[in-house]
Amino acid sequence: MKSNKSPVGEVRLSAVDAQIIRCLNEDARISAAAIAERLDLPESTVRYRLGRLVKTGVIEFTAVPNPLHLGYQIWAILEIHAELARLRDIARELASRPEVYFVSITTGNYDILVGAVFRSNEEMLEFITAYLPRVPGIIRTTTSTVLDVVKRFLTFDVPGETEPPVKASERRRGRKPAAPKAKAAKPR
Repeated sequence: MKSNKSPVGEVRLSAVDAQIIRCLNEDARISAAAIAERLDLPESTVRYRLGRLVKTGVIEFTAVPNPLHLGYQIWAILEIHAELARLRDIARELASRPEVYFVSITTGNYDILVGAVFRSNEEMLEFITAYLPRVPGIIRTTTSTVLDVVKRFLTFDVPGETEPPVKASERRRGRKPAAPKAKAAKPR
């Protein structure tokens, strides 16, 4: 039985998988039936592929609230310099905090990137001056605040997406997708 994972552990996606992901990215609440109609696929195919994409961890479903619309006045990004031997422990400790929604261990100018939200300057001040100094291994932090969100969703290319779509009628006949037709020049 063939595995659908490549040697480096990523899942191989077909053009259809990529198109399903793109449909969900454009409208996360779109139904499998609507995706099937848009892509001219059987609904059972979309449901099967969608289930596989979720099972393999390629996509996850979650609601992503905007904290600035939920009473949080401050949306902060913290760059943390830390003792290398304690990176994972620090990341886990920070992730346990209710105001922290994102934690990653990074390379570059800092070691850990943290996203957090606060209802007031006082809450942020308490987090930065009282809580962070008690976390063993933190050397230095830099804090920035989010003033406006310009982009907050996936738009990078999905592997397999460059393949042209195959219409159901062409799949049934075993044909390859037709090349896009060139537009005829308008007579002068």
